[in-house]
Amino acid sequence: MIVKMKKITLLCLESDRDRTLESLSELGVMHLQHIQEPQDQSLTALREKMTRAHEAIRILDEIAKSDKNRDDHNLLIQARSIIEDSDEITRRAIELNHEKKNLADKLETLKLTRKTIEPLGDFDPTITTQLQQKGITIRLFMVPEKKAIKIPENTVLIETGRNQSGRYVAIAGQGSYDFDGVEVEMPKRKLSELDAEIKLLNTKLENVNTALLKLSFSINFLHAHMKDIGGQIMFAEAKHGMGSTGKVAYLQGFCPANRVAGILQVSSQQGWGLQINEPSPDDKVPTLIRNPAWMKPIESVFKMINITPGYKEVDVSASFLIFLSIFFAMIVGDAGYGLVFLVITWLVRMKLKSAPLEPFKLMTLFSICTIIWGVMSGCYFGLSAPGGFLKVKWLETNENIMNLCMVLGCIHLSVAHLWNAWRVINSTRAIAQFGWVAITWSMYFIARFLFDGTPFPFLLKPVGITGLLAILIFMTPPRKFKEEWINHAMLPLSLMSTFGDVLSYLRLFALGIASLEVAKAFNSMTSFNSLPAGLASALALFVGHTINIVLSALSVLVHGIRLNALEFSMHLGLEWSGFRYNPFTKKRT
Repeated sequence: MIVKMKKITLLCLESDRDRTLESLSELGVMHLQHIQEPQDQSLTALREKMTRAHEAIRILDEIAKSDKNRDDHNLLIQARSIIEDSDEITRRAIELNHEKKNLADKLETLKLTRKTIEPLGDFDPTITTQLQQKGITIRLFMVPEKKAIKIPENTVLIETGRNQSGRYVAIAGQGSYDFDGVEVEMPKRKLSELDAEIKLLNTKLENVNTALLKLSFSINFLHAHMKDIGGQIMFAEAKHGMGSTGKVAYLQGFCPANRVAGILQVSSQQGWGLQINEPSPDDKVPTLIRNPAWMKPIESVFKMINITPGYKEVDVSASFLIFLSIFFAMIVGDAGYGLVFLVITWLVRMKLKSAPLEPFKLMTLFSICTIIWGVMSGCYFGLSAPGGFLKVKWLETNENIMNLCMVLGCIHLSVAHLWNAWRVINSTRAIAQFGWVAITWSMYFIARFLFDGTPFPFLLKPVGITGLLAILIFMTPPRKFKEEWINHAMLPLSLMSTFGDVLSYLRLFALGIASLEVAKAFNSMTSFNSLPAGLASALALFVGHTINIVLSALSVLVHGIRLNALEFSMHLGLEWSGFRYNPFTKKRT
């Protein structure tokens, strides 16, 4: 249920801004709406501080994950003795990471240089300068391995090294000479000098990594620091987002109607001025959903895909939970897979005891529904149960399952239109919504006729015609026809869209049958005639069914949620245009 909100305007003395906001944050019930864009030097500094802290956490998290051989106990003792100030942790982490990047870049450059001059051996370039002063020139060349070398007259040739490209030679002589080879640029440093510097850089890089690793043990402390900064930013935004006229400052926001009494009580103590109104149609009101315990698990899906109904829209938690559970069962379609989901859910819950309970409740419900559907359809890891235990014979025929999917779709869409009719029950638009219910079921029988030749029921023809007339006449009130006439022009497309939406529920059958066939395919690849064959078959079954289970779960995310969040929501007129209620509260740690 979407909680009713009240719009509150609060007035206080300009000098009491901080005390007023402290009191409001203690209450923690008011979602603030800034009067003006919060701008202040202190706020900018806090945001920069938050950015730096976030960057430091990213750096330390990476270094902690990359090192698998660290001695946690010893390093933790060392870390405790180094830094306890969160700002210092942030500064050191960013500086060390910058130093690490510079060292890595220098190291890479030196390694490339070394690779280039390695075939020349430990050639000392200072010798060339000394010899040039005596009139002797040294040049370096590369000669292909199989090519004969002809030494120029009055020169000395020394082979310095080889690699897959060929032989590298140094030629010393007076004056100019020609040589049939590829001339190589004279190195600027000795190979031994490069090796020494590379070793030094590796040592420095190792020291930097060790320092970062020690800092990584303060990452939880840094997370707490970020929460503290977040609270300070929220407070600063609230303060600088207030309006003011002379000596009076004011703010606006939204509060659940059942929590207004708390603000009234505090206002009498603090001397605030309050104006409490109903939100206007132009107000951007946050959405707060409060559901009974059995509906709460579906909220984890809304958070995962980040959708929220608008304040003036409806809460579809109940229908979303019921139909998504059915869709999950039909898409996965296997009692064995349902049991796997159930066991994994319980094992993860035992491991993560402090995690929120709702997602585990949701997965438990999904798993149980899948097991029930799998038992009814007689499918266990792609195999049929011996004797058809509790199997429903009607589900053995693909045509029956396809028919069930379309019936389920019509029920789903009809719920949307009946819900719309209830919302406008005192308006003639409710009649149009009943007309859409008739059209939805007419589309089902048209689809049946096209698929298997099932005759369109004679009694339903007048129902379909009546439904179409009800839509044409009552979908738009006469006073709004000038604004909404386009709905009539688009009616043929809307009818075609309804037909397509009914058919779209066939994806439940298609995905379920695809999962079954994949499981059967992996089962058919097995052979247990010998021990090696049995082991290979067991591995193939494990890998194959694991892949199939993962694909089934992804299909639910893509298609099961889509049928609720798109097809159903479109017929309900739900645009998911809302944003979550986020009360101004003290979040400092």
